[in-house]
Amino acid sequence: MPQTTQAGGAASVLNPLWPDAEWDVSGAFSNDRELLLFHDFFRQVFGVRVPALVHGAPLCLWNSGRVLPKLICTAEQIRDAGLAYTRRGISVDLTFSNHLLTEKHLTDETGNAILKFFERNNPARGNGVIMASDALYEHVKKNYPTLRTVSSIIKVTVEHGRGKFDYYRRLAERYDKVMIHPDDAWNFDLLEKLEDKSRYEILVNEYCVRNCRIRHLHYRSLSNSALDYFGAKDAEFDKLFPNNGCSDMRGLMCDPDHGSAALALDEIRRLHELGFRKFKVQGRGMANAGGSIFDLLRLTLRDDAPGENFMRRVKLQFLEALATLNPQI
Repeated sequence: MPQTTQAGGAASVLNPLWPDAEWDVSGAFSNDRELLLFHDFFRQVFGVRVPALVHGAPLCLWNSGRVLPKLICTAEQIRDAGLAYTRRGISVDLTFSNHLLTEKHLTDETGNAILKFFERNNPARGNGVIMASDALYEHVKKNYPTLRTVSSIIKVTVEHGRGKFDYYRRLAERYDKVMIHPDDAWNFDLLEKLEDKSRYEILVNEYCVRNCRIRHLHYRSLSNSALDYFGAKDAEFDKLFPNNGCSDMRGLMCDPDHGSAALALDEIRRLHELGFRKFKVQGRGMANAGGSIFDLLRLTLRDDAPGENFMRRVKLQFLEALATLNPQI
């Protein structure tokens, strides 16, 4: 759950609907400044440590989910960001979720150097690797045994595990943490059956359409792009994407009739009541950190604190700090 450094600090600011929720926030290696400032601001003002876990990865062959120019990082940038998270006790899940990886890709120098760094700088043993490739899973288990293993949404998608209790159970027996398919996030009958709900994490702000018909094609396109950044083409996906609902980001975020896979507050509350505590906030694919920060403020903080417009003032204070301050990286 969110950690506090002052008695009573968390109760004064955390959302009372799920005060013990554990938030895994997107943006490592793309929005480090904003995430670190969010963490430092709310720790100093309220004694609340959010986030305690972030996810992302610099651009390399092992990427998927997001394959973007802004994820190109120098070795110095990777080291500085990693050490900044380590100093604060923030764990990092590396999004090495390319499902097309085979044995020949496992010698990639960038990927292995990043794994070595985060295994070495892992005092709380909280760093992990999000994976969809069995070859990479075996590589990590053999060569980086102190890193946690996380099965990706991509794995569930390409292996057609959506909606299947036995499939999730097998993943939980193998991986330290299992990501739930976004379209299973409101399959409450299935979710209720899952044992040891602490092993599962649920994405709450998926800005895609519910029951997306081309999700698997999108992941294939992204994974191929990571393997061949300048040359990869996917004619099938490129033809279908412009006419798919997930191509309209503004509609997904603003139009309630658009069918967004982002969860409503009542749906998150139901998940919490079922016993789930691990929730994921995505956003590294957006142009900047604004979407992630908005969702963090909206989901993690209460809006019913005593005093007129109390939380509104707090949020504005943070946004002003975001515009002017630089955290130590």
